Amino acid sequence: MSVSMPPRSLSPISGESPLHRYLGVAAIAAAIDLLTKEAAVRSLGEYGLYTLTDWFSLTVVWNLGAAGGTVVGPFVWLLNVVVSVLALGLVLSVVRPMAAVDPRSTVALGLVSGGALGNLASIVAGPKGVADFLAVRLTQNVTMVANVADLFLWSGALMLIPVAITVLRMARAERGAKGVPARARMA
Repeated sequence: MSVSMPPRSLSPISGESPLHRYLGVAAIAAAIDLLTKEAAVRSLGEYGLYTLTDWFSLTVVWNLGAAGGTVVGPFVWLLNVVVSVLALGLVLSVVRPMAAVDPRSTVALGLVSGGALGNLASIVAGPKGVADFLAVRLTQNVTMVANVADLFLWSGALMLIPVAITVLRMARAERGAKGVPARARMA
């Protein structure tokens, strides 16, 4: 007679471990990002433009800077790589604890990491930089150009808002349960 126990790290949503789910989402997001960048460059050419509406167009813009196109000197490439690798390591280290708090966090963290991996791969792959191609006109003189990695990064970050609220509520409840006076909680 044998007794089997379910694995301890199963996600109640998908039946797989939070780490596997996170890695799967990150890999899929990075692959989609890299494929869309390649498709944009191939179909639009190096600097092509395809206008869809007055406020949205497709155009390839090579981002050689840090996040948001910010240029921080001659070490921007190295800075991008180091910060991206450190951030990915930090996210990887919190996947399981965050999943224990809120299982939705694995998808959110996977999207953030997938976007970061896609842009990191683009930075490392060649000297042209990251291909941004989704142009949104914000004002008459200001247009923001992004890529699918950026959309994944922002979507994942927005999805983490309810998770952060849950963590804050848990921390407040824990402090209240320990009998921490209200004045000490405010500080």
